[in-house]
Amino acid sequence: MAKPNTSLPTYKSMKNSIKHLITGALLIASTAALKADPREAEDVAYRMATSYVAKGFSMAPTDHSGVLGGGQAIRFLIPVTKGLDYVFLAGADQSALDVDVYVYDEVGNLILDDRRSTRLAGVQFRASYNGTAMVYLHMARADGLASYYVLVGRRGAAKGGSSTSVSDGAGLNPAPDAAVAPPK
Repeated sequence: MAKPNTSLPTYKSMKNSIKHLITGALLIASTAALKADPREAEDVAYRMATSYVAKGFSMAPTDHSGVLGGGQAIRFLIPVTKGLDYVFLAGADQSALDVDVYVYDEVGNLILDDRRSTRLAGVQFRASYNGTAMVYLHMARADGLASYYVLVGRRGAAKGGSSTSVSDGAGLNPAPDAAVAPPK
């Protein structure tokens, strides 16, 4: 009787090899999606803020930081006071390829936007009303998941002469709405 050829792979060894290949491919794919770096996004936002602090803005952190994939957006509300200048800055990590910011008034009119194709976004405007601004942060493009961090700044005196300070961050940390569709 002839001896079986042991150099050919068996069904069981081929099955194990395929499992290992699939497991390796999934591990590589999941590692690519885990590149988001929240600390980097925060550092970028604070570096962006330095020029606004030099212009007299009081900057405050918000509760608006997190991770988004390309095409995802988040909406949050910020109280505004007529006559005050506001700045919204969005810093992002290296995984973010294009971040956009849109600011709307209470009735849905676009006040200002930043649609530049960069990973940094920010807008500055003077409030013409007392109420709330709706801010959308849109992660237009990202390499996997990307971290973002939002800072809000205010400067000036409210109509009627009372000075406004944000050193305590009062009113700048409302709960964000759930992830939303990006604005059109």
